Amino acid sequence: MTAPSATTTLKGMESPGGSRPWSNAVLLVTVMLPSVWASVTLLGGCPAGDAGLLVPLCPMALEQPIVFVNLLFFLNVTLGFWLINLVQRSTWLIDPYWTILPLKIGHLYLAHPRAIEAGPRAYLAMGLLWLWSLRLTYNYFRRERWQLGAREDWRFAKKRQESPHFWWVSFFYAFLSQQPMLVGLTLPLWAIAFHPAPFGLLDGICGALALTGIVIAHLADTQLHAYMQENEARVARGEPKERLLDHGLWRYSRHPNYFGEQLFWWSLAGYGAIVGQGWVVVGTALNSLVLAVVTVMVEKRMLAVPERRAVYEAYRQRTSVLVPWPP
Repeated sequence: MTAPSATTTLKGMESPGGSRPWSNAVLLVTVMLPSVWASVTLLGGCPAGDAGLLVPLCPMALEQPIVFVNLLFFLNVTLGFWLINLVQRSTWLIDPYWTILPLKIGHLYLAHPRAIEAGPRAYLAMGLLWLWSLRLTYNYFRRERWQLGAREDWRFAKKRQESPHFWWVSFFYAFLSQQPMLVGLTLPLWAIAFHPAPFGLLDGICGALALTGIVIAHLADTQLHAYMQENEARVARGEPKERLLDHGLWRYSRHPNYFGEQLFWWSLAGYGAIVGQGWVVVGTALNSLVLAVVTVMVEKRMLAVPERRAVYEAYRQRTSVLVPWPP
């Protein structure tokens, strides 16, 4: 499964999709157009002459927005991205869309005909989500050297190499698994769009914590990027690599980028509780559970490198796994 933050401390693997950067760019821009068209058509009133076969879906789109979002996600992302993966032999497309889909879902909820009039809470939450998306999108392209589809996530690449049945396993492992995570993470935006409550101090606290999470994740990813660039420069000079990143935020947490991401999403989930829909944190909790599994996978891979095992084991002994804390 893709890490909820779509970032990792380890490089991905070369992907056949990387040989077609321009077509990948067109694909990235156009792949969600079916969902955009369906949303505009169904939520715009569904006149029979324009909507055709979509007319029976109108009541569901209007009365059950969460079900509607799940239907669009399943058809356009889970199924559609999987079919693209079969053609390209790469799961790369889900990585950049981790940074885009929450924005699309949030705007769909807020623009829904049955949504309440947007107020300060909606503007604050969506503003923070835009900051999160811009930060993570920038980090994705920086990590991928401003290429599209050059690599796929190492977890999926590893599974592809191990399983002769990855062509169908990938449907569940790489794509269907994303649906409950991404739709779940955006449930607080549904709560904000459909349930009014007075704007107050708790909104400001959630906003401040979410912004702190964005800043922490950005600093951590920037420090990681600088570390990897320095190691590349060392190799070019014929010098040994620095075996461990244990300075900056990484001195206080083994995964400060993951901590920043979790702080952001749990702060956003706080808005759901403020408007009386505390149950929406189930999506955030699922995301945290998946991240815990991913963290274990990342650390096992670090320990599997013989020349790094001893130094990383010592690092684990003295450094907090997630929450920044003095060594």
